[in-house]
Amino acid sequence: MDRRELLKLVALATGGVVIGGEFFLAGCTNPEAAVGTGKEFSANDIAFLDEVAETIFPKTTTAGAKEAEVGKFMTVMVNDCYEEADQKIFHEGMKKLDDACNKMHGHSFMKADAIHRKELLTALDKEAKEY
Repeated sequence: MDRRELLKLVALATGGVVIGGEFFLAGCTNPEAAVGTGKEFSANDIAFLDEVAETIFPKTTTAGAKEAEVGKFMTVMVNDCYEEADQKIFHEGMKKLDDACNKMHGHSFMKADAIHRKELLTALDKEAKEY
């Protein structure tokens, strides 16, 4: 998936939240939602997700992913729409992403500069396409 395609999907999804958000999310009610199960996202997790999203959608003349609170949006989608097994995979994926950054650059994703973050995500995207 290229950046334009991803932007279109995010625009569609976030537009649905802005316009009739409750209707958009009505089908995403998970009776096993993460609240109170020990699977909640911490403030650090949300900051991490914001930084990953900001690497893909940086601030330009328009708001970036952090200003749009994409990290917070992702937590709502994961908690409300993902089954328990998929929530676990998502949380594990966050850790794997951080581990991959440590392996590639010798530091965590949160300590990485924009160039290292982009290099990591580009390498992972290439790997996924080859897979």
